[in-house]
Amino acid sequence: MSDYTMTAETRTCQNCKGQFIIEPDDFAFYEHLKVPAPTFCAPCRSIRRMQWRNERTLYRRVCDLCKRNIVSAYSPKSPYTVYCSECFYGDGWDPLSFGVDYDFSKPFFEQYRELQYHVPRLALFVIQNVQSEYVNGAACDKNCYLIFVSDHNEDSMYSYWIMHSKNTVDCYDVLNSELCYECISCIKCHRIAFSKDCSDCTNVFFSKNCANCQDCVGCFNLRNKRYHILNEPYTKETYLEKLKELRLDTREGIHHIQEAVAPLERRHIVKYIHGSHNTDVTGDYLYNSKASRECYSSDKLEDSKNIIYGDTMKNCHDAYVLVDGSQYAYELIGSISVNDAKFGCWVWHGFNTAYADTCVNANNLFGCISVRKKDYCILNKQYTKESFDELKTKIIQHMNEMPFTDTNGAVYRYGEFFPYANCPFAYNESVCQEHAPLTKETAAAKGFAWREPEERDYKITLAPDKVPATIAEVEDTITQEVVGCAHNGSCNHNCTTAFRITPQELQFYRRMNVPLPTLCFSCRHHARLAHRNPYRLCAGTCACGGAASKNGVYRNTAPHAHGANACPAEFATTYPADYQGIIYCEPCYQQEVA
Repeated sequence: MSDYTMTAETRTCQNCKGQFIIEPDDFAFYEHLKVPAPTFCAPCRSIRRMQWRNERTLYRRVCDLCKRNIVSAYSPKSPYTVYCSECFYGDGWDPLSFGVDYDFSKPFFEQYRELQYHVPRLALFVIQNVQSEYVNGAACDKNCYLIFVSDHNEDSMYSYWIMHSKNTVDCYDVLNSELCYECISCIKCHRIAFSKDCSDCTNVFFSKNCANCQDCVGCFNLRNKRYHILNEPYTKETYLEKLKELRLDTREGIHHIQEAVAPLERRHIVKYIHGSHNTDVTGDYLYNSKASRECYSSDKLEDSKNIIYGDTMKNCHDAYVLVDGSQYAYELIGSISVNDAKFGCWVWHGFNTAYADTCVNANNLFGCISVRKKDYCILNKQYTKESFDELKTKIIQHMNEMPFTDTNGAVYRYGEFFPYANCPFAYNESVCQEHAPLTKETAAAKGFAWREPEERDYKITLAPDKVPATIAEVEDTITQEVVGCAHNGSCNHNCTTAFRITPQELQFYRRMNVPLPTLCFSCRHHARLAHRNPYRLCAGTCACGGAASKNGVYRNTAPHAHGANACPAEFATTYPADYQGIIYCEPCYQQEVA
């Protein structure tokens, strides 16, 4: 019987036991893909998917085919066979040689797990990189180190989701930029640092949401301005004098300007959503999208829902990194150009796939791993079209009659994403630990695997409190030191407890005239994450009260459509309910910040 209905339904999540709503258009989507409605709520489904995404925890191990030392997302202690990229895509092995017959005496997910232990896996997801060994989810990068989910970059380090950028260090979501340091969500910028949501800016520091600005420090919502400090204008001569007084080349000066900027942020308005050129959307960091719900960090979406890191797709639900013209995709991770694809990871250029993992240019798959350029395969065994369709129908029926039950009692029939038991990564290796961090004990109680950090035999030679306060004091010998991380493993950020300064990195800090960091790259990454709003929506109302904000802190500079009355607009926003700043709806914000 079809799950399709013309009315919304409230159901109980079998994982967290909370209630969630399935809308009529959701049922229509499930009907089109011929899948049942979900039994997990959207947040629980998201966590279940994200556990399959290990982006930043890298290991040294040996390729199990060519025996070379390689970098891999899989620990050498993991039970999987792992191949380097050259071997994985080479002709030295055949994925179909691992094919097995379907066993109707066992649940599907148990059989799939057995197959996982035998079929070789791809060490890293990298394509056409040059001198960039320590990267993952990266393509066409040159001379890069520890950058992730980033393409077409050069001479960049310690960053996430950067594209077409050069000399970019410790950044998150930066596009078409150069000489950026500790920046978040910036585009087309040059020589900026400690800034967020800026575009077309040069020599801008500690600023937020500035566009086409130059030589500004600690500024908010400025457009086409130059020589401003804390939103106050100066002559060029006075600006340069005050810039020297700020001593931004020192750790103390940076601390002081950050203290000055914090209260200023609460006196300036923010728009309820980060994004532009959208129609009928909810979420955050959305661009050029329409008719999409609860989507984040995405561009060019249409009729989609529950997407994180999406680009150019239509009619897709529930995905983390899904790009390049995908349509009718559901419950996917890291997939490219797919159609009618569901319950899969790393599916590239495929049609009519279900429960596929790292399958490339392959169509009509069910329960396959590492299959390339093949059609009509089940558990890595190839069939004719007729026998494939017949067996697939029987397997779906069998999955419903003999479901898999996990250690928490959750029941997995056809239509569920992979159970936790099938995930090849531990919770703290995956992006789950970034977006929904857990302690080891809590993770174990929820049924997640946990991997203890590797034992490190290095000796710290420079304590964090002994790191020079300015870059001018740093000698070249710093590259020979093992610097202790100031967190010393006391955080929940996968702290490495120590780190080195590379020669390339030292050159960058000198060029930007900024002091050395005292946190390891993982702790710095998590610190940037804390400056991004969470992937969670809250109900909000516009704070515009007519002539000023409702709290009287901000005075409007232009008339608004609602006149002297308070704006009645309501919206869904990622700013939490306890946010201390001033949130405006889009029309009110546009009147103030053109």
